[in-house]
Amino acid sequence: MFMNSRILPVLLLTLIAALPAVAQTLRSPRDSVALSLDTNRISINYGRPSMRGRRIMGELVPWDKVWRTGANEATHLTTNFDLTIGGVPLQRGKYTLWTLPSTSGWKLIINKQTGQWGTLYDEGQDYARFDAGVATLPATVETLTVRLKATGPASGVLQFLWENTMVSTTFEKNTGIRPVSPLDSSMVKFDGAVATVKYSKPSARGRTIWGVVVPYDSVWRTGANNATVFWCAADLTIGNATIPGGTYTLYSVPTSSALTLIVSKKAPGRAQYDREQDLARIPMEMEGTTTAIDPLRIWFDPAEGSDTWLKIGWADRVYKVKVRRQISD
Repeated sequence: MFMNSRILPVLLLTLIAALPAVAQTLRSPRDSVALSLDTNRISINYGRPSMRGRRIMGELVPWDKVWRTGANEATHLTTNFDLTIGGVPLQRGKYTLWTLPSTSGWKLIINKQTGQWGTLYDEGQDYARFDAGVATLPATVETLTVRLKATGPASGVLQFLWENTMVSTTFEKNTGIRPVSPLDSSMVKFDGAVATVKYSKPSARGRTIWGVVVPYDSVWRTGANNATVFWCAADLTIGNATIPGGTYTLYSVPTSSALTLIVSKKAPGRAQYDREQDLARIPMEMEGTTTAIDPLRIWFDPAEGSDTWLKIGWADRVYKVKVRRQISD
């Protein structure tokens, strides 16, 4: 049986078109490395590019730009145990690994997004950024190599080696990992009437906060995990709004120069924000701070007279609005 003469040219063209992609895949094959520490296991899955006569650091891998730390699909880290890596607590799970090379030092980036191609990096998904060790190798490493080496019964080192550079960070099992965003609260009294804010306080962990971790012009939970809860025993005036005594959830919308506080009638919990439940939207004034605030902090500060400032501070910013008790006629 002979193939149709019209089909054969099409098939050949299809095969030829596919050759560059196949060749590229073969030039940077996928590989994995794993380390077992007792019953615990950590692994890295990555693409392995080779030098092939090219200059790597500062050219193929540019300075001061996030690099996939491999080739093709993003490099993935999987751990079945809680650990501390580079001084950052990391809960068991799957993450992607990236690096930020620089002539003055390297940063290792752990990102929560997984399954993506290596050029689809989303800074807003960063879990943590931290400094990594850098050393010059005595001999050239032709193909990117990842190593996981035990340094003790429950500790190890992660290394990336390519050309004449080795980037590394240490890790260890953490059986008492602290909450990444622990609960906190603040309280104030207005002539005996109590007002409290209960919230989870995330940390920067080397990340850019405003405009990235907390996007501009989008509703933010004003904390982490469950919704931030505001409770007042008396009627209050917050900024330009009257807030009757009761329990509310707080959201906010940051911009590059201000923040709008949203007082919502939505019940506390993990429920999604619902604009129909808005009680008030209150502008908050922004002020700078000479000392970085980390983790997030929400607190009350005395103001002039009987007024009190409600303040929200994180990284290099503090937002504030005046609060006072409503006086009945």
